[in-house]
Amino acid sequence: MSLDDLLGLLFLLFFIVIPALQGLSRRGQPPPTPPGFPEDLPQPEPLPRPKPKARPKPKPRPTPPPASLPTEAASLERYPSPERTPLEVSFRETLSPEEPRKKAPKKRLVATDGESILKGVIWHEILKKPKGW
Repeated sequence: MSLDDLLGLLFLLFFIVIPALQGLSRRGQPPPTPPGFPEDLPQPEPLPRPKPKARPKPKPRPTPPPASLPTEAASLERYPSPERTPLEVSFRETLSPEEPRKKAPKKRLVATDGESILKGVIWHEILKKPKGW
């Protein structure tokens, strides 16, 4: 039996087995009070409960006038509409058929200029697995 095995068994005995046996032997007894604590502590005061906020009373609905139901024209006259202005229409400039359209260069998935290669090397270093793994 090596020294490591002996230390492991002593650790197991003193810190696991003996406290477990003591806990089983005290199962029916109440836990002892720590020294320096009074036996009868005063009960803490209950926290005051916040008062519930009063709900706002619903506003009464306006009652319709007792006269006959207004016609559609009369109801429209009651609510004036804002001034209407004609809609301004503008057209964008168009190219004549003689002028060829300039196409934007295609965006390549992999660029070969120096800046793009440097950015790719940097991201490769950032995203690779750590050496400790």
